[in-house]
Amino acid sequence: MPEIDIEKNIEKYWGRKDRQLNIGAEEEFQQMLQEIEEQFVDPTENTPVRAVDFARWLNPKPLLDVLKSKYPYFEYIKQRFEPRMRFFAYMLLSGKKNLRQAYLSLTEEEYISLGFECKPTYELLREFIYERIGVEQFQEVFKQILRELVSLLKKRNIHLGKHVFQDATDIHSLKHDKDAKYSGYYKHSGYKLDVTLDAEHDIPLCYTPMEITCDEGQNLVPSQRYLADLGLCEEERVVDDKYATFPNIACSELNNVSLFYKIAENWVPKKEGDTKEIKRLYQKYHKEDDFVVNPSLDFMLQYLHRKGEYEAVGGFFRNQRMEQAESDSEEYKKKCKKRSSHMEGFFGRVKNTTLLDDRPCKRGWKGFLFRAGTAMLTLVFAALIRVQNGITCHLTNVTYIT
Repeated sequence: MPEIDIEKNIEKYWGRKDRQLNIGAEEEFQQMLQEIEEQFVDPTENTPVRAVDFARWLNPKPLLDVLKSKYPYFEYIKQRFEPRMRFFAYMLLSGKKNLRQAYLSLTEEEYISLGFECKPTYELLREFIYERIGVEQFQEVFKQILRELVSLLKKRNIHLGKHVFQDATDIHSLKHDKDAKYSGYYKHSGYKLDVTLDAEHDIPLCYTPMEITCDEGQNLVPSQRYLADLGLCEEERVVDDKYATFPNIACSELNNVSLFYKIAENWVPKKEGDTKEIKRLYQKYHKEDDFVVNPSLDFMLQYLHRKGEYEAVGGFFRNQRMEQAESDSEEYKKKCKKRSSHMEGFFGRVKNTTLLDDRPCKRGWKGFLFRAGTAMLTLVFAALIRVQNGITCHLTNVTYIT
């Protein structure tokens, strides 16, 4: 076909297209194409997503209140912090070792996609993340994100915190770290991170950085109070036997949280926890003004707990749990093993996909706080962005965010 005929046919084709698609419809069509192109994509094995393209979907407005105390004129300038918070999320989700790496990794166009008018200065972002937020404030940001997550998921009839696991993991330190201690149990120097995890959605609900030689059992009651402060209604918590102290058992059960734990081989029924012993112990307080005659067993347990009789009250509930473990041995062991394998898998994934690994780049306690905080924030930022954009499964999976 001659070239002139080809051009005429092309002209006729577009003429027909123009007649079929008027100007208004064409604008609508172009807008539709743009919306399709800009739809949120959940990162999966088949559709990995760049961290900057994932972070730009964050709605940071519900999180900005954590900055109120840092800026005297917060209400007048808070809109400036929205792109900065998205950059903070990007820095965490990208897995960059530090702020400078994250800053240099983006083009001006990518900064604009996060909401900046142009590429900001490094000093602006350094001051925002390290001074205005600060490593010590990471837990406040974490808690604010959780509050928003809890609220959004409740609207979808998804309730966090009903069933939780709790465990701690050891974290190696660099050599010659003066703040790190040596643990004979773990056979190395370092730190420890205690995490309370939603058992159904794999969302960390509370985390506590610790010295490696500290007792993680002391974190159980503060963790339960933390969840209650978030408005969560905890029903069941599964832990290992290090958390199963008499005070912890008593506090949990009296607050209607069923505490399950591995029954140690050397445990025997606690004599002080026998029902008759509970009644006898209660009678010791018959001269107290708040003493009640012929109370229920529940009242006596609550009363003795207030009086500091933790061993007797905790012993009562531990005796019951030991009876349950004996009568339903396989099911009880299955519940405890599920927590153990689940938490082991969780910590393994976190160490492989965040900065919480065995290759720290900074020494000292503050360096550990940074690693622990960024690891936990990475997970909840990923969850929040997904929920804000209509996704409710695999919320903390960051494997395919590149």
